[in-house]
This record gives sequence, C-alpha cells and structure tokens, in this order.
Amino acid sequence: MKFTVVYILLFTALFSFGSSVFAATGTISATTQKIEDLKDRIATKVAQLKTTQRRAVYGTVKTVSITSFTVETPTRDLKIELTDDITVIQYLKGKRTTLALEDIAKGDTVVVFGQFDTTLDLLTARVVFIQGSLPEHAAGTVTGRDDKEFTLTITTPESQAFTIDIEKTTKALLWDKEKKELVKSSFSKIATGSAIHVMGQAVPKKELRISADRILDLGNL
Repeated sequence: MKFTVVYILLFTALFSFGSSVFAATGTISATTQKIEDLKDRIATKVAQLKTTQRRAVYGTVKTVSITSFTVETPTRDLKIELTDDITVIQYLKGKRTTLALEDIAKGDTVVVFGQFDTTLDLLTARVVFIQGSLPEHAAGTVTGRDDKEFTLTITTPESQAFTIDIEKTTKALLWDKEKKELVKSSFSKIATGSAIHVMGQAVPKKELRISADRILDLGNL
C-alpha cells in the first residue's frame, strides 16, 4: 500500500516536472522563432537600404508616360517612377502652387527628390519641383498703357514692341533724380515716355509679351 502511494506521488511529480519543462521549452522555441523573424526583417531592410538612397535630380523632362517620365541630366537620362503620393510644386506669379501629375510636361525644367534604386537605376519620386522658365528681359520706352487691362507697351531701340502685363505681385522701382536713389513705385506712376527695364516671364503662346516680376523706371532721361 505504501509502495503504491509513493509510486503515485512519484509519477505525479515526474508528470508535473515534465509538463513544466515542455511549457518552458515551447516558450523558448516561440521566442527563438520571433527573434529569427526579426533578424530576417532587419536583414531585408538593411539590404534595401544598401540598394536605395535619397537623391535629388535636376534636368529637363524628355519623355512622359502614365507611370513614369524621363529626365535628361547633363550626364545621362534617368527614369523617374510616378506614384500616387507624389507632390508636384511650381511657383506661379510668386505663389507656391500644388499641381497634378498631368501638369508635368515635356520640356519642363525640374528638380526631383526621391529614393534612388541603384539596382534598377530608377528614381521613385516623392517631390517634383517644376522650375519656371528663365527670366525674360526687355528695355525701352513706354509708348502706351492700358489702365483697364493693366498693361504697358514699350518699344525697344530695335523697334520691337513688347506688351507688359502688370501683376499684383509685380514690384516697381523708380529712380528719384532729386534723392538720387531708388524708391517704390507702382503701375499708376509709370508715365508714357519713361525709359524702363522689365524682368519677368514670357507669356505662353504670345510673342513679345512679358508677365512682369520687376520693373525699373528711369523716368524721362
């Protein structure tokens, strides 16, 4: 009888001990698996970081498609991948304006920021900044003005007649002969016969027309 009781107690103890070891072993195995999974994810991320890098590219848009466009740089052509989360920006009339992907056109001068994949030789764009065209300059004598349309007509020494659009953002300076310094001016103060110098942007599809950014009014010389 005593032997039976002892046997039962011993069996119970061994069973309990074995269950505890099994439970601990199972926990250790699960933890080890999680660690291995984490190592794999880290290794994958490191591999991705080795093949991708942040980069900015400057150049001219050469071709455009639905999913990508190509930028011609001074050294080579680079393919730019388009995604739905791209931000397209351009400064229009002095204001930062957000545009759509469809506004990226062949011939645009752009700066593209994104992730460059060295393996695929592909830049995934995050931000595309469209630069305005190079400033236009015109100098001559004011030969006409339209107070309703806020435009000036100036005639250059080469007899070219430019139409100058005065914008809300146009800044005008006048040479004050008495003070012998430049002072702030405005469209209303620019008189016919004044010699002026204009810097601005060419108006698309209109010859000899400039949207003025700055005007220097030298008065009647």
